[in-house]
Amino acid sequence: MKIIKKISEIKEIVSNLKKNKKEINLIPTMGSIHAGHLSLLSEANKYDGINIISIFVNPAQFNDLNDFNNYPNTLEADIKILSKTNCKMIFAPSIKEIYPSGIKTEKAVFKYRDILCDLFRLGHFDGVTTIVKILLDLIEPSKIFFGEKDFQQLKIIEQLIFQNNLKINLIRCPSIRDSYGMSLSSRYSTFSKDERSKFKKCAQIIDANLLKLKKDFNHKILVNIKKELRSYGISKIDYFEVRNEEDLGLSIKNERTRLFIAFYLNKVRVIDNFLLY
Repeated sequence: MKIIKKISEIKEIVSNLKKNKKEINLIPTMGSIHAGHLSLLSEANKYDGINIISIFVNPAQFNDLNDFNNYPNTLEADIKILSKTNCKMIFAPSIKEIYPSGIKTEKAVFKYRDILCDLFRLGHFDGVTTIVKILLDLIEPSKIFFGEKDFQQLKIIEQLIFQNNLKINLIRCPSIRDSYGMSLSSRYSTFSKDERSKFKKCAQIIDANLLKLKKDFNHKILVNIKKELRSYGISKIDYFEVRNEEDLGLSIKNERTRLFIAFYLNKVRVIDNFLLY
């Protein structure tokens, strides 16, 4: 397995792959590799091409410096995990390599904005689209793989690809969930034993109300979930909203519909979404 840290090196590798008419499958990550990331690799293995996993904790998408500093950075452990798979290449550049002139972002996508996470993490998606566009330009993949856990992000990146008329197929991959029914997240690796126990209780509250939502959607159920979470000590809740998949609008008639959630368990922001119908 090859570890690439320099842009000049990845450009040379991509150039040679293109000359040999090899397709590239890109799996972008921020590291702290878990079963969710490995499921993206497994999905990529179903397609022709060379799989490249990028590992880069992108400072441009953090609106809180403390959040960035607390994000798990486990490159050596990630390499060890991926060495046991059929991953051929890891692109793990430094911040200076990606942003040699300092961090600059722009609002590249306007669709699917001003709702959900965009209301609470100002500048986050500008940072996301900035790094994704950099990676797409460098690696020139024919396919890019994203999990459905960050569904709003997924829709914004689909729009980024569409707006730039890129011949790239974004492959959506189902969330891999833990035994509590929540999507796996690198952030949860920082939970203490007590926080893990509290997280499990929160998951149970959400799961019990999901069953009710799937039977008959009622806004009172969303109010009840938040009430139960607050009674259990969750003081900061960003949103619990039901929206359609197509345009992330609130209209859910005859549409594939998801419950979108975001709340804080101490310093960790929990986000997830659940297909209802």
